[in-house]
Amino acid sequence: MKIYLNTLFLITLITIGFNSYGTEREDIKKTTNERPNILFILADDHRWDLLGKNHPIIKTPNLDALANQGVSFSNSFVTTPICASSRVSILTGLTERTHDFTFSRPATGVTESDNIYPKKLKDSGYTSGFVGKYEIKLSGDDSERFDYFEPLLHSKTNIHNGREIPQTHYITQRAKDFIVNAQDSSEPWVLNVNFWNPHALDSDKEDQYHYPAKFENLYSDITIPPAKLSDDATFAALPNFLKQSIGRVRWEYRYANDAMYQKMIKRHYRAISAVDEGVGQIVKQLEQLDILKNTIVIYTGDNGYSLNERQLAGKWFGWEEDLRVPLIIYDPRNTKKQGSNIEETALNIDIAPTILDYAGVEIPETYQGSSLVSLVKGEQVSSWRDEFFFEHMYQPKRVSIPPMVGVRTNTWKFVDFYKNDHLQLYNLKEDPKEQFNLAQLPEYKSKVDELRKRTADYISKYENERSKEVSSRASFLNSRE
Repeated sequence: MKIYLNTLFLITLITIGFNSYGTEREDIKKTTNERPNILFILADDHRWDLLGKNHPIIKTPNLDALANQGVSFSNSFVTTPICASSRVSILTGLTERTHDFTFSRPATGVTESDNIYPKKLKDSGYTSGFVGKYEIKLSGDDSERFDYFEPLLHSKTNIHNGREIPQTHYITQRAKDFIVNAQDSSEPWVLNVNFWNPHALDSDKEDQYHYPAKFENLYSDITIPPAKLSDDATFAALPNFLKQSIGRVRWEYRYANDAMYQKMIKRHYRAISAVDEGVGQIVKQLEQLDILKNTIVIYTGDNGYSLNERQLAGKWFGWEEDLRVPLIIYDPRNTKKQGSNIEETALNIDIAPTILDYAGVEIPETYQGSSLVSLVKGEQVSSWRDEFFFEHMYQPKRVSIPPMVGVRTNTWKFVDFYKNDHLQLYNLKEDPKEQFNLAQLPEYKSKVDELRKRTADYISKYENERSKEVSSRASFLNSRE
């Protein structure tokens, strides 16, 4: 696809930072044994394939640079494809089935809240910070887990030093402020930077996605190709409960015709490029303070995102576009694996144990994820997972989001929309687009039965691993539904 000069010029303007980042520096080789700073950056609704290094259109030069100097996971997934549950899973290292938090549920239990990685690090001497999207509820006071805490509602702009600036710029600036201020202390720090972008601003159905004005012409000279499986026949073959779900409702004001599709996809891409700019600015701040050499940087998304696949919008379902997210881990000490790609399956519940591992803090036995540090180092890891359980338990009353559970192996994906009596089975090797649902074919009955049992086993396992508080509360709340 041809990219014209104005797009290339704008990309040049937004590529910042990393001017010395890609060079092999002696001071990185001589990193001390001090505990590293940890920068965790989370984008909202950033799905796995929308990184410039792997995509023909979208431009993410700073994330590409981070990946080229760190490692990337090509098979990174969330265990629940919705922001609130996934973010609690990231913090606690637990699946939704175990922590039992989603929208309209009580705060996560005391034990679960005490074990989130920012608090574990704070208790071990780290300065702990948070800025950006929060939108979750934990037990206890936030001062117990964060020395600096600034949760933000979604908006186009925020006020910084008396000046109104785009929200991505505001979150970036506050992150930079934290890093600068943290240099006054001898303690290492952990900073959680949670961008709202590229999440749609739900109150604005006309434009949905927002970004700094400098990005307005980015991608304007490009025609976005159709999404996979976005033909009428594919949508017509869906069961009615999916046709009538919120995924279709939001499709009506995002992708209902080609002009709308072109507009919204480009706006979504610009919102991702705005996050990329923020990442570059934060990394540049680390460079200027000469502390990048002792800072672990982790970037990921909280869930995937459907962009007109099957004529649906949003997430919530079990398809690849909903479950898969980018995951980049940069460790300046790991010079031998720079730019490498890791094929093993990583999950959002692996983030917490990974961060604690990097900090040298004991990982709670209750965590259900595993540290990725050995994989990042290129070490042989025996018996790594070859499947995982995923689900979506949220059942709002005002809109239709069908709950589901399932298991994904390296070859098969099984999804059970248990409230709607609908099963899906896909052979991911032969049908990576998940076009052909095999669940009702007689020759696949044994595979369906096998994966249905494994799904039930996971549900039993994860419910049995709930704390007493969460277990009692879940039983009470579920009995009232």
